[in-house]
Amino acid sequence: MPDNTPAKTENPTVETTSTTNRLIALYLRTLTSPQTIKTYNTETRMFVGYLREELGKRLEETTVEDVSLYREHLLKVYARATAAKKLAVLRRFLIFTFMSGVTTVNPEALRFFAKSPKVTQDSAYNVLTEDELTRMLSAAKAKSHRDYAVIAVMAGCGLREAELVGIKIGDFQQAAGDHIFLRVLGKGDKTRNVPVSPQLWELVQRYVLSTGRGFTSHADARKPLFTSREGDSKPLTTRSIRYIVKKHVSAANITKAISPHSIRHTVGTNMAVNEAPLLIIQQFLGHSDPKTTMRYIRRAEEISNKAYQYNTLPL
Repeated sequence: MPDNTPAKTENPTVETTSTTNRLIALYLRTLTSPQTIKTYNTETRMFVGYLREELGKRLEETTVEDVSLYREHLLKVYARATAAKKLAVLRRFLIFTFMSGVTTVNPEALRFFAKSPKVTQDSAYNVLTEDELTRMLSAAKAKSHRDYAVIAVMAGCGLREAELVGIKIGDFQQAAGDHIFLRVLGKGDKTRNVPVSPQLWELVQRYVLSTGRGFTSHADARKPLFTSREGDSKPLTTRSIRYIVKKHVSAANITKAISPHSIRHTVGTNMAVNEAPLLIIQQFLGHSDPKTTMRYIRRAEEISNKAYQYNTLPL
């Protein structure tokens, strides 16, 4: 008798998606920073989604033409600086898939077909003058004590956005000689102790007390320093930090593009201008590679080479 039992049908799309997910998960395990993992996960899946939805292809079928089309797509949709960052992630991911034997696009070809566009200087590399930072802090202080504290802690400790939102009240610790240090969880889950000036410590204490919390409470010690509207156990997001900075940059009538990372660069440049040793700047900012710190030394040299601009005496 004929077998009328319906045959099991395979779903190649599901199988392909599962394989791709495993490959992306394997790639992400080669990274260390939680923020980098989050970013790379988003960007790699965006590329895979473009292949599937726009080109009807699987990751394994990627060609240099597909990469070139994706590059054109990014340049149409995003600012050049954003597209450049996305292409940098794509190149690294496709090199990984090539080395894994999954794709056939040669890494050398990626240098051409996934080439990042030339961009003007990223706003993150702009720095604030002393006057601009003072105006920005004044604008924040006039509107919100929390926003004022947010900008002051960023400027006083040279923190990244992710480091700032991760601070808990108990991360401020007193050392010998009444010195205060802020325990910061940086990139790659590396912890560093950042020295806090007496002025900043006084400001932080006033801010914490104004929120009805304290430094002697074990419960408060586990709470975020900067909380969201959802409650005192929920920290501000990095998106909120960007909004706060943008709002008070505008209020201070600063016309150049400034981001939260600009404040960090302002700190590094200021330390270099004041002739802080390279190692001190590196440790303060939590750079794993001194080459990263060297850009502040170079920026300080550029400023000193134009020192005559500060001499406005008539000749």
